[in-house]
Amino acid sequence: MSAAQKNADDPFDDYVATKSWDSSLLRRLLRFVRPHAGLFVKSFVVLSVLFALDLVGPWLWKRAIDGPVSAAVAARATADATGTVADIAPFMSQFWMWMGVYVGVVLFSIWFRYLEVAQLNRTGQVVISDLRTKLFAHIQSLDLSFFDKRPTGSLVTRVTSDVENLNEMFTSGIIVLLFDLVKVVALLAILFTLDAQLAAVVLAGTPVLIGISIAFRGGARNAHRAVRARLSRLNGYLQEVLQGIRVVQVFRRERQVSQRFADHLAGYLKANLRTIFLFALFFPAIDLAVTLIQSSTLWIGGIGIAQGELTYGEFVQFWFYVAMLVSPIRELGERYNVLQSAFASSERIFQVLDTRSAVADGDRRLDRSLAGHVRFENVSFSYDGTVEVLTDVSFEIKPGHTIAVVGATGGGKSTIVNLLLRFYDPTRGRITLDGVDLRELDLAELRRNFGLVLQEDFLFAGTIHENLVMDRLEITDEALEEALEASRADEVIARLPAGLASPVAERGATFSTGERQLLAIARALAGSPKIVILDEATASVDSGTEAKIEAATRQLLLGKSALVVAHRLSTVRRADQILVMHKGRLRERGTHDELIAQSGIYARLHEMQFAPSA
Repeated sequence: MSAAQKNADDPFDDYVATKSWDSSLLRRLLRFVRPHAGLFVKSFVVLSVLFALDLVGPWLWKRAIDGPVSAAVAARATADATGTVADIAPFMSQFWMWMGVYVGVVLFSIWFRYLEVAQLNRTGQVVISDLRTKLFAHIQSLDLSFFDKRPTGSLVTRVTSDVENLNEMFTSGIIVLLFDLVKVVALLAILFTLDAQLAAVVLAGTPVLIGISIAFRGGARNAHRAVRARLSRLNGYLQEVLQGIRVVQVFRRERQVSQRFADHLAGYLKANLRTIFLFALFFPAIDLAVTLIQSSTLWIGGIGIAQGELTYGEFVQFWFYVAMLVSPIRELGERYNVLQSAFASSERIFQVLDTRSAVADGDRRLDRSLAGHVRFENVSFSYDGTVEVLTDVSFEIKPGHTIAVVGATGGGKSTIVNLLLRFYDPTRGRITLDGVDLRELDLAELRRNFGLVLQEDFLFAGTIHENLVMDRLEITDEALEEALEASRADEVIARLPAGLASPVAERGATFSTGERQLLAIARALAGSPKIVILDEATASVDSGTEAKIEAATRQLLLGKSALVVAHRLSTVRRADQILVMHKGRLRERGTHDELIAQSGIYARLHEMQFAPSA
């Protein structure tokens, strides 16, 4: 099966296959570099100064060896021939002078190496911070159908480790690779200037190094893709298990879960071992090629020295420059490996960034005097494009009225909520608010007018105040206090030592279901919504808490258009109209008394819930 087929068949598969060098992908990455071009220029300047300092060192060694060292050796040889004592003190003074300059250059180089590391890493961190910010913002803008098809762990991997994987590309990848190419060209020119014969020997061996690096790159990218994909699946499964740890422990699934985790881990290990194998093969091959080049240089250079065509200092200088030339070529494979790893991650990142929300944002603003008149007009909807979960549903919520939706599980109640909030768009038909199609409205503007209370409402880690205000700057302290009092949530706050500043654990784990519901009602009330949606708000609480929630709910619904979804029919008796959903269709509608009189689906549901137990 091809990778393309695999991706089409399995929407959770993270493997992406493209050509080994994707210039268009590189251009897209460089777009994130442009706003910080100044930092990259500074990095290039630092590398240039460091390269110049590296070139000075061998030149100083040549001057010291061919100057005072050679002169001292010649003076000692003359003295030995004449039987006199050689005075080499002046030569040693010159030698120590050259060595002092060399030490100064080395110290200066150390300072610039610090600047190199600091500047390159700062540049990389700034770029990936921008990329991570854009990626996270884009993910938040996508519709729910995108999240329905992808495990959370996969998305977490892309925002964290995939983006972090690009850091090395922007630090020791692109900049250093480009500068290494400059160094190779410059050093070859210098070597030919120093000794064309020796330079030709080095040049003859250079293609071998490059060839090994090119051969290595063939498997590097595929190996890195596999590693990223396996890590994504591992993270996805780990997150799923941790979220459902209570179920795992209750049903004693630890052994099965551990086995499946071990299977994922084995796949990740296998992918990593493939990468290790390529490196284990690559570096010895490179070392062999480097050794052959150095051996050839030593052989030809030794002959040149013996024949008087080359001085010791010239050969030492040439040898150091050869080492400087071999280093970037030898690291070419590593640089390419960095790029391949970054490309593998960037493919996955751009796969998300290229995903467009199926729910397009409109540009029409809502009237300030919004009445809250909602109409469903012949609405049908399918999650998968095949099976309809809603078929030809029509109803309206008049301003200030409450519409309740009841029915068996799977009847389409929650889908109605999702469509009203525009998490999805209807497959057919339309939904209007004060006569305007929801698809024409600005999403943020639309949702700002809704108050939502769910069966399992979500509280974020932080403080109670942060969870109630949710960055809505228009909410004043007075409005929040009134919302807490009206919702009865002030009783929850009063029991906490720090009040509104009290910390909230992840998902609100330190609060009971009922307390979370009261806080959610307070959160909805604080925003003064025009339309309220209650989705199974009292489905999981005891009767005492239910009474409090119902009292708070009456305050929340007062004077507002409302859609109430409920299993407990006792919670919807006061609704202006009750809609009965069955298998995606609107089967009955009317008040509680009217529906009981019809002796239909609603009457049967009522009888099952309230019939006295035998």
